[in-house]
Amino acid sequence: MENTISAISTPIGIGGISVVRISGKEAFAVAERIFRSQTPFMDIKTHTVTYGKIVDQDENTVDIVLMLKMSAPKTYTGEDTVEIQCHGGQYVTKKILEITYKNGAVPAEPGEYTKRAFLNEKIDLMEAEAVMDLIASEAEDSYKDALSQLKGDKSQYIKEIRQELITLLSHIMVLIDYPEYDIDSLSAKETKEKAEQIKEELSDLSKNFNNGRIIRDGMTVAVVGEVNVGKSTFINKACGYNRVIVTDIAGTTRDVVEVKIDVNGLCVILKDTAGIRKTDNEIEKIGIEKSKEAIEEADAVIYIEDINKPDNEEIPVYIKDMKKTICVLNKTDLLDKNNKESYISSRENELKHIFADRVIACSLDKKEGIDEIFKNLLALVNKGDVKQNKEAITNIRHKMHIDNAIEYLNNIKNSDFIDMMSVDLTCAADELGKITGETASTDIIEKIFERFCVGK
Repeated sequence: MENTISAISTPIGIGGISVVRISGKEAFAVAERIFRSQTPFMDIKTHTVTYGKIVDQDENTVDIVLMLKMSAPKTYTGEDTVEIQCHGGQYVTKKILEITYKNGAVPAEPGEYTKRAFLNEKIDLMEAEAVMDLIASEAEDSYKDALSQLKGDKSQYIKEIRQELITLLSHIMVLIDYPEYDIDSLSAKETKEKAEQIKEELSDLSKNFNNGRIIRDGMTVAVVGEVNVGKSTFINKACGYNRVIVTDIAGTTRDVVEVKIDVNGLCVILKDTAGIRKTDNEIEKIGIEKSKEAIEEADAVIYIEDINKPDNEEIPVYIKDMKKTICVLNKTDLLDKNNKESYISSRENELKHIFADRVIACSLDKKEGIDEIFKNLLALVNKGDVKQNKEAITNIRHKMHIDNAIEYLNNIKNSDFIDMMSVDLTCAADELGKITGETASTDIIEKIFERFCVGK
């Protein structure tokens, strides 16, 4: 971290303000060469904003700016940092960035600011990963989850479990290193019992991962059914505008179309799929295959049926997991009014053995039943329980290390040798340390930060 780095920390484009951030040992020296104000740069107090201008090598004014000067260690990176708030044009922002390079800074790598914050022990690895999750969040729940992780709530929980392992390991090491002394240490049986308790804590985290992942990444929902049953109509009504084409022509939808919406704070990704039917059209066949793939990959499925044209035979053919499927009986407004209620009730009873209580009769064209559909979707992922669990694991990397730790603790259950138990306890603690960064290798750290954007 000898170099002083510089990058644009706001999106490239036209806007009110752009921010160029400089961080490192020479950040103040670089800023002093290019910033002019009534107060000499070195007399400007830390953590204050100063009005002035950026100049080039010939002292020509490049832009009128606000400059924020921040002395280490009370900065994001833990280093001396300068942020230049300039006008948000592409040309002027890039020109100021180039001037910082000419005066001693070097281009920042992706995620280098956050990486320096981690290396300077301002944040741990879980908190660092939460930075990008916070930036990428598209709904309230994913935002709150990322914010909780950024605040260190999840790190603290993992560290507490790891400390339990270390404490247990220390008792064993005393017994191994000083067998001749009468020391009050744990027996092999007690060690197994303690390890089993810790394993159960980790197992609960691992089991809840799928729901946690949905909070972080969103719930993927495949909207499927025969042609012209109202799939695209549902998508349009759900998102509030005509996102997909709706016509009376069968087979209009040929490809999977994704729409993201916020449902009570949860990001829901609706996938409008091609109607599944027998066809000789090669393009439509490709679309149907993609529909089947979408069903396999989805967290939940909305199966839409035209209640006026029920089809019992096709339902189980391409939907393999009925427990994650909601059945929508659409176009009830077209039923004969005289026997409408009895017919709906009869059809619902026919489908209960397949979908249980997840059968909704409505008219999507009239915007009926949409709230009930989403209520059922949220129930499928136990959204209320997930929201209350601050320690929910949402990152696949974290789950991998937790599962590895569980495997090591499983070995203890089948071992009668206290020294072998110490090896597995050490490995389990090491796996948890990789999550927070306490034992993470350089390769792990590099792979995490290379996914970050430049400027963060």
